[in-house]
Amino acid sequence: MAENTVNEPYIKVLIVDDEQLVRKGLRLTTDWPKHHMIVVDDAPNGSIGWDKFLEHRPHVVITDIVMPEMSGIELAQKVRAEAPDTKILFLSCHKDFEYAKQGIQIGITDYIVKTSLDEQKLDECLDRLHQEIAKQLSKPTGATPDEPSVELSELDEWLIDKKQMARNQFMHRLEKEWNWMTEGGYMIHIFQGGNSPLNRSDVLSELFFTIAEQEEMLLLQSEGSYFLFCRSQGLQACSEELLRSKINNRSICWRQAGPITSPDQWMSSVHRLHRLKHIEQEFELVNDAHKEDILSAIDYIDQHLYLDLRAADIASKIGVSRSYFSTIFKEATGSSIISFISDRKLERAKALLRSTSFRADEIAEKVGINDAKYFSKWFKKSASLTPGQYRLQTK
Repeated sequence: MAENTVNEPYIKVLIVDDEQLVRKGLRLTTDWPKHHMIVVDDAPNGSIGWDKFLEHRPHVVITDIVMPEMSGIELAQKVRAEAPDTKILFLSCHKDFEYAKQGIQIGITDYIVKTSLDEQKLDECLDRLHQEIAKQLSKPTGATPDEPSVELSELDEWLIDKKQMARNQFMHRLEKEWNWMTEGGYMIHIFQGGNSPLNRSDVLSELFFTIAEQEEMLLLQSEGSYFLFCRSQGLQACSEELLRSKINNRSICWRQAGPITSPDQWMSSVHRLHRLKHIEQEFELVNDAHKEDILSAIDYIDQHLYLDLRAADIASKIGVSRSYFSTIFKEATGSSIISFISDRKLERAKALLRSTSFRADEIAEKVGINDAKYFSKWFKKSASLTPGQYRLQTK
């Protein structure tokens, strides 16, 4: 069998069978970690199996053929049309060659008769699937040297690419199969300290397997970090598992949000946790004593640059006095709050001049300066160029 590596992504498996004993038996008796696999879910029929497939996008679907509501043949056809690279393994009590023939026409990976299923045969099959999928996942995506060769997750399509379709998909799921997350659920953002992505190490995979066995828990990947979603009753178990993980990997960090009571709150909480991680990576704070307060303050500043920001308003938002806030902010960042706000406004103005066609007066409003003439003077004093000169030099 191919050697598993820490950096190799786990292969997601979905089991679809109308016999509960078969589903449970496969989940509990098969050595999935040996093949670098994890069972992300199971389903009692093809119709539910299709919904689970769309939710998890597994690399492997193991399905019975004869099932109520939607057969394995129909499910395989839908999966093959949606994701041609997905590996499909048929299970059946029937030895009728017609089933195997239909499966071959669809393009299934293998066909195993349940009555003759033995551990060695399944082990060989999973080993072969592991090697085939590992090769697929290691293929370059044609990225240029300046573009990292990574496949954006659905979260990244929303959080980084700002795709409205991805956002709409999350809202739809939160109103349907993920509605449990908005009934007092919690989210934990798990990431690596510093600027490195969090590898799915043995420690983290242990957490992954632990939560996968629980009901209504979900782990989503985003930009080298992971968002864990759980019900309130599962929060303590997840927190304890993370603390155990940190003993072996001191660089693991996490932040928590919740309880979540609406889809809009879920979306805004994910977005905020994502922003806080980026802010922490951008700024090397001199003093960590009040890190979370300082990061929250910077996030508030970034989200409200269109206002005439005052230190007292920011202090009030994070729940401390103005004088105390000014002191801890300078201790942590090495900059006064007034200078910091001015620098952030300048960075935003430069970014808008480089990447948009907004007029100077429109950009002035977006950085909280309502006087266009004052904006031009302030910009020239700060950047040594007028807004128009800067735009020409950076286009």
